[in-house]
Amino acid sequence: MDSDKTFFTVTMAKLLNSQGRYEEASRIYRHLLDQDPDQVDIRQALEAAVDMIPVVHRQWESISGMIEKWVRLILKQRELRCLQQICLDDDWV
Repeated sequence: MDSDKTFFTVTMAKLLNSQGRYEEASRIYRHLLDQDPDQVDIRQALEAAVDMIPVVHRQWESISGMIEKWVRLILKQRELRCLQQICLDDDWV
């Protein structure tokens, strides 16, 4: 996307921003500001997009932590089932 700047438009930046792709949107806003530094609305949009980047990162850390816990619980449940099956096979119950 960086090599072909054909789609580096305000509309594309707004679309990316609405999809939560703040880093890509900010890249386009920066490019547009390089072309015309006096665009106040684009500067404000850039600041808003940049402000959202850490929020998304924190949300991902939270989600990835939950996924990690979920996978651990699944693995523990699998181990427990294996142990239960061993006990049943050996008549330990």
